[in-house]
Order: sequence, then structure tokens, then C-alpha cells
Amino acid sequence: LVSGTELVLSSAPSFVIGLGLLLVFAFGWHLLPPSGSNSWQALILPSVALALPVAAVLSQVLRQELEDTLEQPFIAMARARGLSETGVRLKHALRHALVPLVTLSGFVFASLLGGAVVIELLFSRQGIGRLMLDAANTKDVPLLLGITLLAAAIYVVVNFLVDLINHLVDPRAKAV
Repeated sequence: LVSGTELVLSSAPSFVIGLGLLLVFAFGWHLLPPSGSNSWQALILPSVALALPVAAVLSQVLRQELEDTLEQPFIAMARARGLSETGVRLKHALRHALVPLVTLSGFVFASLLGGAVVIELLFSRQGIGRLMLDAANTKDVPLLLGITLLAAAIYVVVNFLVDLINHLVDPRAKAV
């Protein structure tokens, strides 16, 4: 059940998830506002629509890495030393499984930047994605270049932070 949910959520584009969330929570149950009001409740649906596919991909990777790590010889050695199963998973397996997860999170961040344009349109939000689309429609090249440069700078900073976090998680990884 968990693997199937991960597969569906990671395969579905964020705008399809956003449409589903709108149908259920905004139009069906009337729990949340459907479009861009100034309340904090109006941020819930767009945030969830952007986060669900990313969380599904990251949970797939974490689950697979944990399964692979738990089969390694050093895990059997930790169990033989008398550590509890929770201790083995938290102290040994999770640390090794986090390395590819942290690395992937830097790449997945780009999908958040790209998906924000469609989600902002779907939920009638004003944001940098909508601003970029408006700049493209009005052929405002300096604004387009500025937004592209800002997005590239954010992406570089995020990947630099990912490298730092990777070094904290696995000190054996040397910076080049």
C-alpha cells in the first residue's frame, strides 16, 4: 500500500494533485479557500500540491536505501553487539541511508521551482512563477533574466547547502 501510494504520488504531476486537492478540500468539503486570498489557509493546498510528489520520491529513495543498508554486514555486527532494533536503525542504518536522500533533495528542489509556476496559476497565487510568466508574455527580457538569475542562484545555494549537509552526515566524504 505504501509503495503504491509513493508510486502514484511520484508519478503524478503537481498540477494534477493540485486539481484533486481543489476538488476535495475546496469544492467538495469547503474546508479551504480555492484561490488566492490573503489568509494562511490559502497557502495549505498549493504547498501540499507541491510537496506531495517531492515527498513521495524522497520516501521511495529512503525506504529503498534503508532496506539495502539493513542487509549490510555492519548492521549484523551492530545487532550482534546487542543494540536494539530501533538503535540499529536510527544510529547505523539511517545515517547511511541519508546520504543519497540528501543528495537527491538538492536535485528535487529544481522541480519545486519549476512546479511553482503551474501551481501559482492553478491556485491564483501571486508569486515569482506568475511574475516570470507575465514577463514572458509581455516580452520583458530584463525581468526574465533577473528571475532566471535569481532561480539559478537559489539552486546553487541549495546545492551548496546539500554538500555541507552531506559532509555532516558522512564525514568520510571529502570536499573536492
